Amino acid sequence: MRDISVGAVGAALIAGLVSLFGLIIGKEQKVSEFRQAWIDELRKCLIAYLVQINAISDLVRMQKSGQAVDASNISANYKLLNEASHGITFRINPKEKPAKRLMKAMENFEGIAGSNSSLTPDKIRSIEVEFITSAKKLLKFEWKRVKRGEATFVWTKRVIIAIIVGLFVLLIYYLNWGSAANNKSAFMKPNFQLMSFER
Repeated sequence: MRDISVGAVGAALIAGLVSLFGLIIGKEQKVSEFRQAWIDELRKCLIAYLVQINAISDLVRMQKSGQAVDASNISANYKLLNEASHGITFRINPKEKPAKRLMKAMENFEGIAGSNSSLTPDKIRSIEVEFITSAKKLLKFEWKRVKRGEATFVWTKRVIIAIIVGLFVLLIYYLNWGSAANNKSAFMKPNFQLMSFER
């Protein structure tokens, strides 16, 4: 009877832990979905940033060659460039190494964008390579984080697995110890029998 009650308590504890684990998985899965959507938006901003830098460079080059270029077109491209720049800045963590490299490349871009005369294809190309390399590393870093799961999920999973293993070990030990104790007490119990003597 005692073994059955201990087994029931152990099963209830395990069921409770599994239920808690399920809730945490659901919540962390949702966080990972939001993070994936965030990565997709970041990717769009990175592409828009490159497109606008190159568009401004093309317009400036046309202007230098004597072609008529509407100044409002250049202003519109600068506006879109700023929008993409802020979209990137607000989506990355400036303390992480991949983000630092990307921000450095953006600073270099903005350094040459400050003067139209500096916006030459050669200068843009050298910074563009650095920007693309940094952006790829940042996206890979974030994708690995999504695959691995959120920190809360990872630690909770480890703790719950450790608790479940511990409970199983304790349950097996208790059941074996209980059986051994019963056998020992049965072995040591004196067996009194009435003996009949024939004369």
